[in-house]
Formats: sequence, structure tokens, C-alpha cells
Amino acid sequence: MKINSWQQQLNNRITSVKEICKLNGLAYDKNIDEPFSSMRMFVTPYYASLIEKADYSDPIFAMTVPSPEEAKSEQNSCDPLEEEKYMPVPGLIRRYPDRAVYTATLNCASRCRHCTRRWQIIKGACSDWRETLPAVLEYLKKEPKVEEIIISGGDPLILPDDEIIEIISSFKKQGVKTLRLGTRMPVTCPMRITDELCQKMKAFSPIWIQTHFNHPKEVTTEAKEALSKLADSGFPINNQTVLLKGVNDDADTLEKLFRLLVQNRVRPYYLFQCDKIPGTEHFWTPLETGLMIMKELRERLSGIAIPTFIVDRPALDGKVPLSYATAKSNEIVFTE
Repeated sequence: MKINSWQQQLNNRITSVKEICKLNGLAYDKNIDEPFSSMRMFVTPYYASLIEKADYSDPIFAMTVPSPEEAKSEQNSCDPLEEEKYMPVPGLIRRYPDRAVYTATLNCASRCRHCTRRWQIIKGACSDWRETLPAVLEYLKKEPKVEEIIISGGDPLILPDDEIIEIISSFKKQGVKTLRLGTRMPVTCPMRITDELCQKMKAFSPIWIQTHFNHPKEVTTEAKEALSKLADSGFPINNQTVLLKGVNDDADTLEKLFRLLVQNRVRPYYLFQCDKIPGTEHFWTPLETGLMIMKELRERLSGIAIPTFIVDRPALDGKVPLSYATAKSNEIVFTE
């Protein structure tokens, strides 16, 4: 059966390595199936089809299938970004005076193993926009300084068109001047970016799109088509990449990715040092690695293809560009 629509992709998500191997004609090793994880695996057939090897040396496999290493991080904070501390009402994260993140849903088309909000997902934090949006809008009435909202998740584009538009229009009616929409759908389920959705969203422009491509293998023909629809509809597109050990922690891989993004009208916006989320230690890279990669990229790429290398310091000053820092023994030394 061909799975062409985004709804079919979601309804037929894959939940085991055995299914991935069957889909792609790969040898199945029963010892790798169903590793321990408190956050269960699921992936769209489309994204699973990009896996070429059923082991963690394959970048898509590594970002999709739980690793046994996920069980070894219990000593780390469940909320290292302190999002709950900065949540004045459920669903709204306000760490800066002029902007805030709204988590419309915690559902996604595919679960990334490096997910920043994995522990919100595991503990079942409130994630239904119908429950949270009224209180968020009421809060914004009293806080006119909040001029920008990032609609995030999870992935808001997992919602039906009409629900997405209701969320967008509600913020616009509230007087929010700038909207950003964070989505990994162009990566994991590019057929979700339909002409109909783009047309409906276009009525509320400007809306900035934040994508999340981590590896050149994700920039497929289908992904390029999705990006083209968004760009042709007038949506500026920024990309946020996470630096992941064993996936993209070398200059050659990131150079190829950033060149592909620019060629498809996507600006490489941020390269994130992987957040220290429980269950993600096997993805962490030394700070020196990221700084060395950025040095190499500046020698190879033009300015429009180079993102800002960022570390998140929630208790202090939020997202900090590491171009203004040095690293020694994996500790950041900041210059004022």
C-alpha cells in the first residue's frame, strides 16, 4: 500500500526496528529491537525509509531508535532548561520580556531521541491547545510587552489545518505582532506541507517558519518540495540544527547540510549545543568540538550559510552565542 498523504503517514507510523527493516529490506537483528526507553519510539514510514543501515552508525536510525544509553542519564535534571520556572500559565514559556514560546501540543509526527521536551512528554504535561490557549490569551492581554510568539511543541503542524489557523488567528487578534512556527514536518513528514495549508496560513502573514534539519540525508526531493511551497508562499524560513555526536559533529557534514539549505531558500539560523536533557548524553559533544567546527565552516562558507553557534543557559541569560566564548576542559569561559 502506498502511503501518500500526511494523514496516512501518521496513521501508519512505525514503532519497532523490525518494521523498519521490513520496510527497507534490511537485515534484522533482534538484539537491537526495543531498547529501553521511557519515551516510546514512533516514526513516519517516509522518514524511516531514509534509514540505510539498522544500526546507530546511520544518522537517521540514531535520531529515531532508542539507544540503550538513554537509560544512563538519571542523574541529570528533568527540566534542565527550567521551562516550568518560566511558565506563567500552562503552555506558555516566557524567558524574555518581549517574546514567548507557546507549546500548542506535545505530539509529533516522529519522535527525535534528542528531544528537548522529552521529559514533559514522559510525565504527560498539559499539551492540548484547547485547554491552554484561553488562559494564554488572557495573560497576553495583561502583558503588552510580549510582541512575538513562537508556536511550538511537539509539532504544531501535526494538528489539522483548521486548528492551526484558529491558533494563529487567535494570536493575531490578540495583537501579537510577530509569529514564528516551529516545525520538523518538512523533515519527517514533508507531505504535510500542502498547498491548502500554505494558502490558509498566507492570509496571516508574516509568519516565520523555523525548521529543524540536522543532516544532509534529510534534504530529500520531498523535503525540497515542501520547502519550496513554504518559500513560494512568502514565508521566511530559518533552520535550527542540533549538534549531535555521531550524527553531524564534523565540518564536512554540516557544510553539506548548510549549502543544501541555502540552495532551498532556508537560512541556517542556529547550531545548538545539544541540551543536557536526561536520556541524551550519548549525543553530547565537547564544546571545543563545536567551536572548531564553526572555525572550519567560516573558512569554507559564505556568511548566509553560517548559523550562530548557541548554548542555552536558562538560569542566566538564555541563548548565548558561543562565537563570543572560548571553551576549556568542556567549560565555557565568557567574555563580557
